[in-house]
Amino acid sequence: MLVVTNLWPYEGDPSYGCFVRDQMESLGRLGVTHDVLFINGRESRGNYFRSAFSLRRMLRAERYDLVHAHMGLAGLVARLEWQAPLVVTFLGNDVMGRFSHPGRTTLYDWFFRASSFALARLAREVIVQSQEMRTKLGLARAHVISNGIDLSVFRPLDRRQACRDLGLDPGKKYVLFPYHPAQTWKRNDLAEAAVKQAREQVPELELLTVSRRPRAEVPRWMAAADCLVHASEVEGSPNTVKEALAMNLPVVAVRVGDTPELLTGVEGCFLVPRDSKAIALAIIEVVRRGSQIHGQESVERFSMENVARQVYEVYLAALGRTAAHRAKAGAQL
Repeated sequence: MLVVTNLWPYEGDPSYGCFVRDQMESLGRLGVTHDVLFINGRESRGNYFRSAFSLRRMLRAERYDLVHAHMGLAGLVARLEWQAPLVVTFLGNDVMGRFSHPGRTTLYDWFFRASSFALARLAREVIVQSQEMRTKLGLARAHVISNGIDLSVFRPLDRRQACRDLGLDPGKKYVLFPYHPAQTWKRNDLAEAAVKQAREQVPELELLTVSRRPRAEVPRWMAAADCLVHASEVEGSPNTVKEALAMNLPVVAVRVGDTPELLTGVEGCFLVPRDSKAIALAIIEVVRRGSQIHGQESVERFSMENVARQVYEVYLAALGRTAAHRAKAGAQL
């Protein structure tokens, strides 16, 4: 199989797109072998055009049974290969909209979304992250399969030890915002404003803005925090929320993507309006409680193994396998 993606770890950001790499590694344990065409659109949008030539070189060197594209723009490049069936995974803002500035859509943002809608009709099979995305896409045949999380990595850890490892004061209260401020649609401005307001009642409160860190560090930052704030304008199924739940870290989130489903029934987490005052009040409530949640069980269904099996079934459908082939493959797995 050929994987075409604009999300993959690289030297400038070793955690970027690691969930795509993890998914492909978990599929490898089911017998799926793959090559990767990584399009680093972060460095230059021109890389999308240059990747077309890289794709042609790879297709001349190898005959693939299947092509799996992750994200809409990468899927446009992947669609240049017409012989092998195409599976496209849409991840959130490629369907729901991408806002370079909160509340304002640019021409590039419009093209980004419109191309995804066209691509979905050209793909053999489509994967989306939430029911909301499937409804927005208007494609009943789309498979709702949220990206998985590695439960062997994201698991409860000792907070005081994590603080010592990171050089943080365990006597303070930390709010984690796990995105780069340049990603304006993630709403770092709301997180900053909320923490500033909450600090009036909790003076020892600090905001930890953590991004582009080595993957091995991320669980320690989550373990050291007292809560995670998620205030994005648009999402599919945010992995950071699922990872925080796996580590029993309280989450304060706005209603976006599948956060309502993720937080339902998890005591100690809060679903709030996209408003700094509402976020601040929830932060105060969380840190005053001062206890972990019981979120780990709620995300067990998102284990890498469970998600890999679901994606494998989509591959079989894309290849037109019969029910007998599916039963045989299932027995082998």
